[in-house]
Amino acid sequence: MAELILTESAKKLIEEELEYLKTVKRVEIKAALKEARAQGDLSENADYSAAKDDQSLNETRILELEGQLKNCIVVESSSEENVFDLNKKAIVKFYDVEEEEEVTLVSSVEADLKNMKVSVDSPLGKALYKLEVGKKTSVQSPDGAYDIEIIKII
Repeated sequence: MAELILTESAKKLIEEELEYLKTVKRVEIKAALKEARAQGDLSENADYSAAKDDQSLNETRILELEGQLKNCIVVESSSEENVFDLNKKAIVKFYDVEEEEEVTLVSSVEADLKNMKVSVDSPLGKALYKLEVGKKTSVQSPDGAYDIEIIKII
């Protein structure tokens, strides 16, 4: 698994979800399995099958989150005012469409494209990461290359 760049707040979100899945969710699933077993024949027991599926999904997610935490690097924003970094907001000019957008650079866990929270692991995020105000660069995306420039950091 590749290294995962996280902010302290993103790491905390993962830790909280992991804690919930290990404590609350596991107990709920265990109770559902016990209740389903009490119904008798397990071969045609939909409740039992559903609980087993939930258990499998829960354990898979736990392993996934543990892997993320094991392979993460926690980084914080640079204090340099002219450098675009994690948890910073900037006005970015997209030359392919001649538009300016307000963009926030975040870890992949916090990404939300509808709100222009761009993952540092995405092609756009990689191009923006550590880019200085006024510098133009090219983004290599699956849809083709396009140029961007940071107009100002907000």
